[in-house]
Amino acid sequence: MSSAALLAQYKPSANLALAGTLPAAWYFDADMLQLEREKIFWRSWQPVAGSAALRRHGDFVTCDVQGKPLVITRDAAGSLCAFYNVCRHRAGPVAAGKGNRKTLQCRYHGWTYGLDGQLLAAPEFEGVGDWAVDQVCLPAVKVAEWGPWVFVNLDPQSESVETSQGPIWKEVAAAGFDVSKLELLERREYIVEANWKVYIDNYLEGYHIPIAHPGLFRELDYEQYRVETFRNYSKQHAPFRAAGAAAQAGHDRRYVRGAGEPDALYYWLFPNVMFNFYPDNLQIN
Repeated sequence: MSSAALLAQYKPSANLALAGTLPAAWYFDADMLQLEREKIFWRSWQPVAGSAALRRHGDFVTCDVQGKPLVITRDAAGSLCAFYNVCRHRAGPVAAGKGNRKTLQCRYHGWTYGLDGQLLAAPEFEGVGDWAVDQVCLPAVKVAEWGPWVFVNLDPQSESVETSQGPIWKEVAAAGFDVSKLELLERREYIVEANWKVYIDNYLEGYHIPIAHPGLFRELDYEQYRVETFRNYSKQHAPFRAAGAAAQAGHDRRYVRGAGEPDALYYWLFPNVMFNFYPDNLQIN
């Protein structure tokens, strides 16, 4: 189905009380997925690493953002840099995995780049006309540290991540969370055999909690659950239930809210980033 036909199926201006769900084709049509890559994912800020992984000079990580291979570095000047992980010669990768090194080098012909993306050496290219090593750089990508994470955006005209996502970290701090004390504890990877919007649809509502998450339902005051929506993100407030005698004894509750402790907060950042704040941890999906 053509992009125009797919988009014509949906009326975003419909009154919310009368609005329906997204058209079914949006969840399985290959043309729609490609359109989403081009118009959404390649133009939005995507998390690629925790800031701790790029703290020292020479640190680097590689990643893939919707089919685009990237390498992110901390150069000798202390600047955070991001580039397409593609050599300017024959398109081989200039880095793999993560670690710490002084240069980036393609393992095909040995072209070597600085951590700032500048080509440093091209073996056996002496005497090539109309060409100079110092005129070649890896194509750069927008990169920024935001909170305890590093984000990239493939769109060179995109607004800053701070402008895009608003005052989330100020809100989090005001709610009583101190993200500066967090350290990465664990990373898990899952294969979700569904369109990405199915995962997001599930995250954006707490309607399923009493049935699907009975353990979480015991923790939260479901009657006080509420959602706020903003330009590029939403916030779900999930107050903890008052603790009964058994909960106070630690028998049936993980979280027993004490004086001054924050409620759970669930943030969704358009299009696909989720922050789950709990009193003792933060999860990012």
